[in-house]
Amino acid sequence: MKTFDFYEFTGVLVPGTVLLFSISLLYPKLGLIVQGKDFTTGQLGLFIILSYVAGHLLQGIGNFLEQIFWKFFQGMPTDWIRQKKGNILSNAQILSLENQIHDQLNLEQSVKLSELNQKDWFNFTRQIYVAIDAADRSKRVDIFSGNYGLFRGIASAFIASLMLFIIENGLSNWKILLLLLLGILISLLRMYRFGKLYAKELFFQFIQLPKPTIKSSDSTKIIY
Repeated sequence: MKTFDFYEFTGVLVPGTVLLFSISLLYPKLGLIVQGKDFTTGQLGLFIILSYVAGHLLQGIGNFLEQIFWKFFQGMPTDWIRQKKGNILSNAQILSLENQIHDQLNLEQSVKLSELNQKDWFNFTRQIYVAIDAADRSKRVDIFSGNYGLFRGIASAFIASLMLFIIENGLSNWKILLLLLLGILISLLRMYRFGKLYAKELFFQFIQLPKPTIKSSDSTKIIY
């Protein structure tokens, strides 16, 4: 089995582990591989595989949660600069970003962020990431992306655990319900923070890319 990359570990495997552990507490008979005294290599491998599967299933909840959450802020942080909000970039940095988009992405026309719709700008942000990744400058961006995915996944795991707990025990134990709700809230706050950090780092790295050089060829020389 291939090794997990940073995002797979933080955004998929860890949230899946949180959910499986919650299930093992609610349904002890299913949690023997977690709570048993003799934790064999085979059980560990099975637990990792199940956590990975659970983490991918949680991505569905995470995608839905993400759409609802960012609607309260009129879009994700990467979209805020198009609306000139959120203190992601200064006006001078936005101008530099527009110039870099024209130069780095080899566009025929200049780009004004305020004139782009959300769908078009989303496609540009994907190109921006590809450009910095090709320049081998995406390490910090990937770290922020992984931590964003981590807390989105943990929030999703707590939501799923909350639903399972209510189904199993109703609303009788309000202390555990409160702890789960608190976990969801803290996870969303951390998700918000890392979403902003991701956007800032993505654009900072792109602005700092060296200007592309145009190499002249013999065919373009002027002969007198």
